[in-house]
Amino acid sequence: MAAGLQSESFDLILTGLQSDDAGYAQTGLLLAENLGLPHATIIMKIEPHAGGLRVKRELEGGRFQWLELPRPALLTIQSGIDKLRYATLLGIKQAKNKPLARLELSSLSLSPDSNRVAIARLAMPEKTKATEMLAGTPAEMATALAQKLRQLHLAP
Repeated sequence: MAAGLQSESFDLILTGLQSDDAGYAQTGLLLAENLGLPHATIIMKIEPHAGGLRVKRELEGGRFQWLELPRPALLTIQSGIDKLRYATLLGIKQAKNKPLARLELSSLSLSPDSNRVAIARLAMPEKTKATEMLAGTPAEMATALAQKLRQLHLAP
């Protein structure tokens, strides 16, 4: 995709956050990196701002962050960012008459095997720690837990 977009002129590229198949959430990030564009992920709102964009990102724990980005930029969009709009009949007819550029891999100096991902190894994580149950009264268990946490903190 990056090779196909190199010759295009754009202000903004929008990608989805995750795919339905593997859900790795890498398409937008890798595309931005390969094109050398500033980017932001998990976008919930977009506003024009001083020749650029002001975007609202979703963070962990129900928190949000506002960022300012220059143009051109790439954003990965969170589902539910806006209400679904259906195309009008006139819009559908006009879209049929618009030119559609088709790019061949050979015209981009790429081959089908140039961007393959191979899984080298897949394994379950090794279990290295055992669960230890604390016994006693709540006060005794709290004291034992505090001692164990102190030991973890002091351990190299």
